[in-house]
Amino acid sequence: MALEKETVITHDVSEIITAYTSKAFHEHLASKVGSELRSFEVKGTPDGGCEVVSQQAMSVDKLPEIAKKVVKGEVQVTVDEKWSPADEGGSRRSDMTVKIQGAPITAEASQNLHARDGETLSTVRGDITVKIPLIGNKVKSAAEPYMRKFVELQAREVSKWIEKNG
Repeated sequence: MALEKETVITHDVSEIITAYTSKAFHEHLASKVGSELRSFEVKGTPDGGCEVVSQQAMSVDKLPEIAKKVVKGEVQVTVDEKWSPADEGGSRRSDMTVKIQGAPITAEASQNLHARDGETLSTVRGDITVKIPLIGNKVKSAAEPYMRKFVELQAREVSKWIEKNG
């Protein structure tokens, strides 16, 4: 498994889900990683089960050096995140797929938001699949730290976002 990360977010699950299903939050997060949010759609409602689909574009300059050998020009990334309804304790789970258009690279992850007395334990587990002969494992190894940094950034930024925007 490429990533296993636990983070305590000092807000409740419902506030985090409200941010994660907000176009404004996704635009904010995209600006933090140097990408541009091109499309955003929420199917369902944040209170129940829902699906968040976004597309972003970024320069290949934001990618690891070895990935630049495979991906050229602008990178189009599609993120499809399916959130379950809250369980009886208020916890939520998402299953996410990230695809880079034009490249045989996919990331899959799950995120559990465990409700805990006004705060949330976020547990993220994921992996990257790279189907490129000879250099696939090198691309994967180079991409894993980026995935980890993004998960850390998302947790920090959602907390800041909630404090600023309620």
